[in-house]
Amino acid sequence: MPKSDSSTPRPRQTQKADHASDQVGPALIIALAILAMVGSVSTDMFLAGLPRIRVDLNTTTATVQLTLSLFMVGMAVGQLFWGPLSDRLGRRGPLLVAVTLFALSSIAAPLATNIWMLVSIRLVQGFTGSAGVVIGRAVARDRARGIQLAKVFSFIGMVLGIAPIASPIIGGLVIGTIGWRGVLWIVFGVGVLMAISAFALIPESLPEQHRLRGGSREFFGTLGDVVRDVPFLGYTASAIFGFGAMFSYISGSSVVMQERYGLNGLQYTLCFAVNAVGMLLMGFVNSRIVGRVQPDKILRVATGVMLAGSVVLFVLGELLPNMPVWLVIVLVFVTTTVNPLIMANTSTLGLSRHRKGAGMASAFMGMLQYAVAGAVSPLVAVGGTVTLRSMSLVMVVSAALAVAGNVVTRVSLRRRGETGHMTDDSGHEQHPEPAPDSLPDSEAVPTDIQDPGSTRSVDSATERTEA
Repeated sequence: MPKSDSSTPRPRQTQKADHASDQVGPALIIALAILAMVGSVSTDMFLAGLPRIRVDLNTTTATVQLTLSLFMVGMAVGQLFWGPLSDRLGRRGPLLVAVTLFALSSIAAPLATNIWMLVSIRLVQGFTGSAGVVIGRAVARDRARGIQLAKVFSFIGMVLGIAPIASPIIGGLVIGTIGWRGVLWIVFGVGVLMAISAFALIPESLPEQHRLRGGSREFFGTLGDVVRDVPFLGYTASAIFGFGAMFSYISGSSVVMQERYGLNGLQYTLCFAVNAVGMLLMGFVNSRIVGRVQPDKILRVATGVMLAGSVVLFVLGELLPNMPVWLVIVLVFVTTTVNPLIMANTSTLGLSRHRKGAGMASAFMGMLQYAVAGAVSPLVAVGGTVTLRSMSLVMVVSAALAVAGNVVTRVSLRRRGETGHMTDDSGHEQHPEPAPDSLPDSEAVPTDIQDPGSTRSVDSATERTEA
C-alpha cells in the first residue's frame, strides 16, 4: 500500500458540504450560553421574593408557589414545542419569535396587579424562554462535531452549573433594595440580552435539505428514533438525574444550613458562592481535558464521584448526629461541582447521535430535566420538613440513577459493537490529543477531516439515526 504524502493538502469536501460545522466562534458560544441561563435566572433569582409577593398581592403561600411550578411546566412543555418546530422551520425563525415574546412577557411580570396575572405571565415566560435552551443546544449540534462540540458544551455547561447557584445569591443581595418587582425587572433585562444575542449573533444553522418536511408522520418517526435509541436514553438519564442531585441541594440547603446549623444569610450565601466557583473551575477543566480524554470516560468518573460524595454525606449524617457543618459543606462541594462535567458530556454524546431531529432530541432531554427538577423539591420535604437526611437521601437516589443511566448506555453500546467515543465527520474516532487548544478556539479541532473519495459528512451514529 503506498504511503500517504503528508505534504499533500487534505481535501475540504466536508467543509464545503457543511461549512456551518466549523463556524463556532467565541461570540456564538457566548450567545448560546446566555440563552441557556434563562431558566435559572427566572426561577432561582426569584426565590427570595416569594414571601413578599404573598404579602403584597394578598394571597397564600401555596398560590405564590404556582409562580415557580407553572414556570417549570412552561419550560418543560415549551421545549417539546420549540424543538421539533425548529427541526421543520429552521432554528433562527422560531428562536427570534420566542425570545421576543419572552422579553414582552417579562415587561408585564413586574407590573402584575394580582397573583393570577403574575402566575399566567410566568407560565408564558417559561413556555417562550424554553426556546433559548432547546434551540441553543440544537444550534450547537448543527455547528460543531466531535471534540469541538464537547468543548462548546463545556462552556455552556459551566453556565448551566453556575446559574442555579449564583442566581439565588444575586437575588438575596438585591431583594432588600429593589424588592421582588425589581428582581423581575432584572429578568426583563436578561430577556432583552437574550433577544439581542439571538438577533445579532445566532444565524440560521439548519440548512433546508436537513429540515423535516414529512408532516406528522415524520414528526412521530423522529420521536420514535429518539426514544428507541437506548444509548441516548442512558445519556439523558445521567443528565437529568445528575441535575436532580444538584437541585436537591439547591431546594433543601436553605433549611438545612440556616435552621439546623444556624448559618446567617451572609454565611449561607458564601456557601453557595464557593460551589459556584467550584463549578466554574470544573467546567474549565472539562474544556481542557476533553481533547485528551474521551467524553464517555469523563462522564463515568463524574457520575461516580457524585454518587460517592452523596453516599458519604448520607452515611455520615446518620452516624454522626452532630455532624460538623464544615464536613457537610465539603461533601456537598464534592457532590455538586462535578455537575458541569456531567451536563457537558451527556449533551455532547447524546446529541451527537441525532443530527437529523437534533431539535427533537434536545427537547426530549430538556423536558425531562425540568420535570425531574420540579419533582425533586417536594421529595426533599416529603416528611413535611426538610432535613439533612431527606436532602442527602434524594441526592443519593438521583446520583445512583445517573450512574445507572451511564451503565445502561455502556451495555447497549457494547451490544451494538460501538465504543461510545466521539467521531469526526467521516465517522472516524477522534483520539485523545497531547495538548488540546482551549475553548473557545474554533480551530482547536478541525472539522474538515475526510478520507479522499468519501462523501460522508456526518458521523456513523448520525447515519444510523437517519437510516
